Amino acid sequence: MRLLNGLVDPLLDPLGDLPAGAHVVQLACGTGGLALALAQRRPDLRITAIDIDPVALTTGRADAARLGLTVDFREMSMAALALDDGSADAIISRMGLFLPGTAPFGAAAREAARVLRRGGVLSAAAWPGPDDSPYTRFGTAVLRRFRPVPNFAAPFAEAGRPGALEGHLTAAGFRDVAATRFHWDTEYPDFDAWWAFVAEFGPLAPLFAAVDTADARAATAEEVRPYRTAAGGYRLPAAAHLLTAHR
Repeated sequence: MRLLNGLVDPLLDPLGDLPAGAHVVQLACGTGGLALALAQRRPDLRITAIDIDPVALTTGRADAARLGLTVDFREMSMAALALDDGSADAIISRMGLFLPGTAPFGAAAREAARVLRRGGVLSAAAWPGPDDSPYTRFGTAVLRRFRPVPNFAAPFAEAGRPGALEGHLTAAGFRDVAATRFHWDTEYPDFDAWWAFVAEFGPLAPLFAAVDTADARAATAEEVRPYRTAAGGYRLPAAAHLLTAHR
């Protein structure tokens, strides 16, 4: 996903010392973009990518086959991982581990700790709040011009509370828990690419569908105009919590 491409390096860099044959698990992988990026860098690793969405997993398997990469896509919940104790050398997650509406944070952290071997590393990113994602930040700003918008901030009350995510990891048995705020730019080659993402994908799509398209496109173009590049694309700011820990 273009929105999350800027997180690949900071999430995978902590895995640089893994030996050949090490087992890496991506939690809440979606279509597995992060797992596939790791497989491209380190084809010598054994990579498992899990999610509860069978459609996303099917897409991930197709992408892996197209790219000639080996990733084991498996359907399972973060709250009940069908993996043996201590069977993973590293766990990675890009906005999945502590995403509101998925598994309870405490349960997911405990399961991650259970399957990660002693000395293993966790590297994860989480949204602190909806305004940190350009999708919800700019999308809801446009929609509010035309209609009421759900309170997207409320579900992030726990994720955005200072120290909360670190606390869940510590309580689950992780050590050396560290959190930093990371900023990056998400890039879209033209307005149509941004429009297709913000208005035709995810939870905002039905809200945009209820608004006059021409009016919504004009308002969207106005909202992101300050972020237009000289080449005609858009560079939109994003931020996330980066979390690292050891078992």
